Amino acid sequence: MEYLFIAISIVIIIYRIMKNRGTLKVLTKRQILGVGISYLLATLMGFIFIYFGGNWIVGSISNIIFKYIVFLAFVLIILNLCVTILNKLLLKITNGILPKE
Repeated sequence: MEYLFIAISIVIIIYRIMKNRGTLKVLTKRQILGVGISYLLATLMGFIFIYFGGNWIVGSISNIIFKYIVFLAFVLIILNLCVTILNKLLLKITNGILPKE
């Protein structure tokens, strides 16, 4: 099952690159590298905060329903924070070309 998710992720990444080929041609190689590193760091930061921080926060909650509600709220906050930071980084790296959406 995990190979399916990996394959789907790779297909989605390739699709997004092909779809935004015109935008990528405008960027320099250094900007493209910066964008790629920014996406990887945002993903890594989100994973670390959600996995370690989320489990640490909800670890002391005994009520299962409340535990899932708190964990979901924590995940949404962290994802919002990561996307906000990523968008600001992309604006600086690409001089306003990205993010488009």
